[in-house]
Amino acid sequence: MISKASVPKAVFFDWDGTLADSYAYLNEAHSHVLAELGFEPFKKDEFKDYFGKPREILYTKIYKHRSEEAKILFEKYVNENCHKLTYVSGADTLLKTIFDLGLPMGIVSNKKGSIVRREIGHFGWNGYFPTIVAAGEASEDKPSGAPLLMAIEQAGLAHLNKADIWYVGDTETDLRCARDANCPVLLIAPYGIEKLNMREYNPIKIADNCHHLLEFLVAISR
Repeated sequence: MISKASVPKAVFFDWDGTLADSYAYLNEAHSHVLAELGFEPFKKDEFKDYFGKPREILYTKIYKHRSEEAKILFEKYVNENCHKLTYVSGADTLLKTIFDLGLPMGIVSNKKGSIVRREIGHFGWNGYFPTIVAAGEASEDKPSGAPLLMAIEQAGLAHLNKADIWYVGDTETDLRCARDANCPVLLIAPYGIEKLNMREYNPIKIADNCHHLLEFLVAISR
């Protein structure tokens, strides 16, 4: 158990896989785009290797020279099918609890800004996230710490000690981002966690899901 002094003064979140239950949704979207462009759709678990990657790297690796066409088709698909997206179990209660504690929150994502903002609105969560930094909005995308540092600055929190600002994510990209920004990181049910060297990143908590993260937060807030 960490000490009372370790209760955060702000919490920033990754989006896909952390708050938005979007793995299957994104797999379906990219499979649709692949088929539209005449490629083979993803087979089982193939999208796992791309999930959470920086947007430009993801499109180049999946679609090669047709990445610009793919971006247009992908955005059309997700804008038309946003209603299919759900949030991770327990995410709504977790966010409400953090909000009620008076802690500032924000989103740092490698997804295109117009899409992630639309999805946040779809869940009715605009009031939780006055600060959002998405793909291409900072000097570099995650795994660089630049977008997280930009979000901290935009939120008016640059005066805080970075040790008091949590970043919550679900992939190694998020772990590297937090480390680069010198912020404590918490991990939720990461894909491929068995492959990661946790000593390298030293997360202050590895939670199975948002419910367990909420229990942790409540315990240290007493």
